[in-house]
Amino acid sequence: MSQVSHPTSSPRANPWQLADGHDEGSMWLAWLVRLRWVAIVAQIVTVSFTFGVLDRPAIVLPGMAVAIGMLGIANMWAIRQLHEHQPIGQGALLSQLLLDVFVLTGFFMASGGASNPFVLVYLIHVGMAAVMLETREAIALMTVVIVANVALHFWNLPLHPERHELGQRWLMAIGESVAFTVTVLSVGGFVAGTGRSLRHQKHRLIEARDRTAQTDRLRAVGTLAAGAAHELNTPLSTIGLRLRRVARRHDDADTVADLEVMKTQLERCTEIVEQLLVGAGDPSSSGIERGSLQEIVRRGVHLWSLGSHLDVKMVIQEDNIAVELPGVAFLQALTNLLENAREAQEESGVFDPLEVQIRREGRYGVVRILDRGPGLPPEADRIGEPFFTTKSAGTGLGVFVARAVATGAGGGLSYAREEGRTVARWYVRESGRAA
Repeated sequence: MSQVSHPTSSPRANPWQLADGHDEGSMWLAWLVRLRWVAIVAQIVTVSFTFGVLDRPAIVLPGMAVAIGMLGIANMWAIRQLHEHQPIGQGALLSQLLLDVFVLTGFFMASGGASNPFVLVYLIHVGMAAVMLETREAIALMTVVIVANVALHFWNLPLHPERHELGQRWLMAIGESVAFTVTVLSVGGFVAGTGRSLRHQKHRLIEARDRTAQTDRLRAVGTLAAGAAHELNTPLSTIGLRLRRVARRHDDADTVADLEVMKTQLERCTEIVEQLLVGAGDPSSSGIERGSLQEIVRRGVHLWSLGSHLDVKMVIQEDNIAVELPGVAFLQALTNLLENAREAQEESGVFDPLEVQIRREGRYGVVRILDRGPGLPPEADRIGEPFFTTKSAGTGLGVFVARAVATGAGGGLSYAREEGRTVARWYVRESGRAA
């Protein structure tokens, strides 16, 4: 029975949502953007609360508005760079931090200089520079901050806290408390978030290292298989020559019939050797095939069925899934998975048809192979490792190659137990709609 489902469209990316970035520079810039929004809000709130104590407010307030606007524009530019996945270097990060320091310095010069309690905010940028930048750039920014702080003692417009209804003592106490709280929360949030981002980056690096190690192991197996295939080519060619010579010498019916069977089996052996030379256990060396996942799987099931007495029930839940994958390697891997499922059932004395389901799950085409075997072994998490097998005569390479094929096509392979049946979930990324 075929059931066609229509996938839902994926939601559009939120332009305000910042990922940790595809590289280290992007990760740091994303954090700078987040903290800058906090600084902008804090500056607006501060000005709204204390504009009455400013000296020459008619001149100072428009200047502050321009400074805050510059930070907003810089943040919008940074967000655009992040969404365009532009590489972010040390120079770009230093420029962004220097802009913040210069704007803050102008803000403080117009609002009391070094006596402004919010000069503590400088420490946020010092901490960010120490973590984000190389030693030379970090020292440069720290030097600028020190010079700016010294300059605030000599060039500034004074505040007039006596004009505020709270009075100088309470106004300064509130300002210092707010400044201290903003600094602590910003530094703490930055350090905690940086730790989380670095752990995420470490996890990605470990995954990349594992994939590289898996590919190296697969290529080593492929080299071994290719060497064996080359060695087998010579005796197979010799056998073919001898068979043709025998055919010329003997033309009786029995001999001709026997020779035809031998030639058929020889051709099958030659085909297997050619597949080893093409795939050699390394799916990337197999030619890419583009087409319907349903048709490719149907072809693979048919080829496997020619050598098996067990039936296969195909359940097509979605028949419009286009994929790009290594054809020969995929068919070999599918044959391995079907053979594993058959052996698992026969081990339990079950001869029911295997079930192969094809469905779409999000952006993936999924092939599910279900059997009624004994289930998963205790070391289920090791399934797919090369040379790990629970069979007495197995090598463990079948599932390993199947997983490598799926991974190379942007997917993967997993096993689970559902309603008394073992399910091999083999999924590949969909490349578009099949015609």
